[in-house]
Amino acid sequence: MRFTTVDLREQRALTVLRDGSPNFFMNLGAIAAGAFQYVLVEAQFPKARKYQPMMSIVITNNSGENVDLQINGQDYAKLPAGVIWSDTESAVWSFKITNNDATNVAANEISVNLSSPPMSQSEYTRYRTLYT
Repeated sequence: MRFTTVDLREQRALTVLRDGSPNFFMNLGAIAAGAFQYVLVEAQFPKARKYQPMMSIVITNNSGENVDLQINGQDYAKLPAGVIWSDTESAVWSFKITNNDATNVAANEISVNLSSPPMSQSEYTRYRTLYT
């Protein structure tokens, strides 16, 4: 049986849904008081393009400063100092961390891990039954 380009794209999309993505990890640089760091996922991680949107984000704030998080341009959460925060319910195309504290965040004190988790077996079977 010969596959067309459309068949190959559909098969690749199903494989990505089934297997998920690798983890895309980064440590943020220093953020001065009142400043921010903006990350566009596809620009920071070119290999993430085929897995977008990322559906899981984990942020570890090891700094002594409180920061604000925006996801896709929308205010999303306040991250107090010393917290690990995660979300698996929202698509992440971009995010922005703003230091709203009076002191600076040092480089590598805030880390971010993005991924798209795999489907459960029941979701995969249902999807395959409905769409193939």
